[in-house]
Amino acid sequence: MRSAEDRGVTLRLMGGLAVQFHCHGPHSTHLREHSDIDLFGLSEQYDGIFTTFHQLGYTANSEFNTWYGRARLQFLRKEHEKNVDVFLDKFEMEHILNFRSRLWLDDLTIPITDLLLTKLQITRFEPKDARDVVVILEDHDIGHDDLRDTINVDYLGYLCSRDWGLYRSVMDNIGRMREVIGQDAPDIAWSDDLVQKIQAIHESLMTMRKGPKWIARSIVGDKVKWYNEVEVGEAEA
Repeated sequence: MRSAEDRGVTLRLMGGLAVQFHCHGPHSTHLREHSDIDLFGLSEQYDGIFTTFHQLGYTANSEFNTWYGRARLQFLRKEHEKNVDVFLDKFEMEHILNFRSRLWLDDLTIPITDLLLTKLQITRFEPKDARDVVVILEDHDIGHDDLRDTINVDYLGYLCSRDWGLYRSVMDNIGRMREVIGQDAPDIAWSDDLVQKIQAIHESLMTMRKGPKWIARSIVGDKVKWYNEVEVGEAEA
């Protein structure tokens, strides 16, 4: 990322490595190892991204980039078996999230609020995702603004008030947190502080005013799929 910055290219770390960078509390020792690196970049800097990775000794995955290059790029470095995925302009998994206008909030990773949302939007929410959510909540305050180390519950509520599908997925995962941690991650202590933070997110999603499109989509409900299908292994962020 620093090499990219020196070349006028904006890249931000996301995924599990971004969680590790931000989180150093008691539960951070449970964070899993990551073989790949996930980044967020801008499509207008396409050529600069290629130049940066070429000069760092990476090889472009030509087949992958031919298929997905408008939305996502991949670079390989065989000597240490590290793959780098670069999401361009939008994070497209179960839901589409756009961080472009918020990259200035952190100089190394996507904003911590957006990083949390990439976890809470997952449809196949697993114990490893619950661990990531726990360590993010453990090491960051709940608030109503975009300070670097503050989870902005108003922003989470705003995004979910505009997209019923995103709201549904996030609310489902908030509901799963205790169950997942209690049954499948007994090594994680479920403290009162974590409960209060989860409750603050829940209340923001519940109380934020919903628009006509959100209300209309909520009436349709589960009759129409509210998320995009993601292949197993594709969303290892």
